Amino acid sequence: MSDQSLRVALVTPFSWARPCAVNRHVADLSRELLARGHQPVILTSSDEAGELRRMRALTRRPAETVLGLLSSWERGLPAPELLLPGPRAGGPLVAADGVPVIALGRSFAFRFNGSVSSIGLPVDVLSRIERVLAGGGFDVVHVHEPLAPSLSFTAIREARSPVVATFHLTPAGLAAYEIGASVLSRFYRLLDERIVTCRPAPSVLAERLGGDYHLVPLGTRLGSKAARLPGAPMGGEPSEAPRAALYVYRGDDSRALRTLLRTLSTAFPSTIDLLRVAVHAPSAELWPPRRAPRALRSKVEWVDFNDPMELAGSFAEASVTILPFFGGEWLLQTAAEALAMGSPIVSPDLPLMRGITQSPSTVAYFDPGREGSLATAMRSVLEGTGSGGADVETRERVARGTAEAPGSLPSCDMGLHMSAVAESVVEIYRQSLERRAESGAREVGGPALVRPRRRLDRRVSGPIEAPGGWIHADLHMHTSYSRDCTSAVEDLIATAREVGLGAIAVTDHNAIEGAQLARELAGDDLFVIVAEEVMTLQGEVIGLFLEELIPKGRSFDETLSLIKEQGGLVYVPHPFDRLRTTPSYQTMVANLHRIDVVETYNARNMLPQFNLTAERFAAKYNVAAGAGSDAHVLPGLGTAMLRMPRFDGPESFMAALREADIVTRRKSLFYLQSLKFLRSTLDYVTPGS
Repeated sequence: MSDQSLRVALVTPFSWARPCAVNRHVADLSRELLARGHQPVILTSSDEAGELRRMRALTRRPAETVLGLLSSWERGLPAPELLLPGPRAGGPLVAADGVPVIALGRSFAFRFNGSVSSIGLPVDVLSRIERVLAGGGFDVVHVHEPLAPSLSFTAIREARSPVVATFHLTPAGLAAYEIGASVLSRFYRLLDERIVTCRPAPSVLAERLGGDYHLVPLGTRLGSKAARLPGAPMGGEPSEAPRAALYVYRGDDSRALRTLLRTLSTAFPSTIDLLRVAVHAPSAELWPPRRAPRALRSKVEWVDFNDPMELAGSFAEASVTILPFFGGEWLLQTAAEALAMGSPIVSPDLPLMRGITQSPSTVAYFDPGREGSLATAMRSVLEGTGSGGADVETRERVARGTAEAPGSLPSCDMGLHMSAVAESVVEIYRQSLERRAESGAREVGGPALVRPRRRLDRRVSGPIEAPGGWIHADLHMHTSYSRDCTSAVEDLIATAREVGLGAIAVTDHNAIEGAQLARELAGDDLFVIVAEEVMTLQGEVIGLFLEELIPKGRSFDETLSLIKEQGGLVYVPHPFDRLRTTPSYQTMVANLHRIDVVETYNARNMLPQFNLTAERFAAKYNVAAGAGSDAHVLPGLGTAMLRMPRFDGPESFMAALREADIVTRRKSLFYLQSLKFLRSTLDYVTPGS
């Protein structure tokens, strides 16, 4: 698996056309993935009208050009040109980078803590993202900053592949996780792996969401050739250049820059000669920075840049880097770039910045609201004391900005190069895919074993004819041996023949006698699977191809073991029907290696969403999909079936199931439920029953 390429959907909630730290990280990660032979595809929103029109034309039915282009993109070859960002798309990638960027809808501007974030809401993208994730052939879906509601949040629910989430804890993210923790926590179980980018993040998220996290720093593309020991002059010789502090202006940072300049005009630190402000040109177009006060203009130097790679010289020449004065979304990214280039940093004293480097002498903290705090912090870090001491070996490793070994993350140093970050992220991708491999899933990068299901709706009332060698099978039904059903076994067999079924699974509640009797009564034209729907302590599960009764009331784990001991197959019925007793999502994930079939269509589910969620689960973990009528009355028989090749045992059944299509015969659920209620009730109240 380690040598195979992955197709990865990188989903960001923020507008691609506006400067954004999360989008910058996604772009840098996508470059590294592409360089390693993987196939990254960025799914995003935009507020650039021309790009939106172009992409909407590519995602509009019936052509669904995006899916066609993705399916034609062969591994190892360049991505289709139509999927690459257009000249007016904006954002941190251009067509020459070779990474597809698909804008699925428009974004909306929101203000958080004095700054503006443009977020793609699912109001006009739901159908598009559902089609792309269902048909894009992705091995992994990697969502970034899963705000609720947003494109990232929607992708978690719609994914048909393992989901990895990175929590960046931007101001918008912190606000959303605080306000919407109860909403997000319901979807948290759908995440297969979780990543955070700084050491304090797990404790911040654990209070709201719980769970375990991988710690992977943001990283940067800035190289280490120009890096130096913190505080040392370039080339190791005394420098004639002025001592400069660097401040990088990105995003909506005008208020913070204005406060910094006002602070320096009150008392300019004696430890530096000038302040160099590197202005991100796209940010300045949207949020123009104010010029320095008259008294400070001789000590402020302005430089423009478009790409972070242009900042290498500025970081290398800086005696110290001042991080965004009030924090904000670019805080950790700027810290990563400075540390990669060996520049000491002074940071606002925020919890997220604690432990960002294993060389504490390279960082000092200040209080933006306290006079003299900035000057004290700059003096501390320039004198080499910082927030603590560190040996020369540690300082050299931080200056290099790389991990000690490929893919290893021995510390939380933000200055890691993106190559090391990408290696670690790919390993997390592969961890998320291990569950699928254990459950007999497809080889990553190879053909899928579980094909997308075609649901064939039949409105005719007569039997359905299957092609030669194929049959229709209903895998879930009940007889009078279930307490909530009055259908005699003989009548069930006769009705199954009338409907045109070639195989049935009789799945009485906590009983097996009815299924055994049905097998005795059926002729060669009807194959009967002896089965049982068992009530466990964690919900119902069906055992197929049984010979002995499975006792009810035991744990889910023990029940699965008893099914397997008989050589049976584990079939999970109506797994996400909230109106019935079902095992939890976590229980099912923990037992993927022993679950053979998931019922993705149950004709008695009250809401279509229950079946749709089961369908996503089966596709996500590549578990074989089943279907059944769950008939408790004879007219319900065959309302959900599988058209599949004939089989004669568990092995040939599983092989046939992977070629099957779901067939539904719609009947009024209200009618069937009413009929079940009347018959089961009359059975108890009618004299002589």
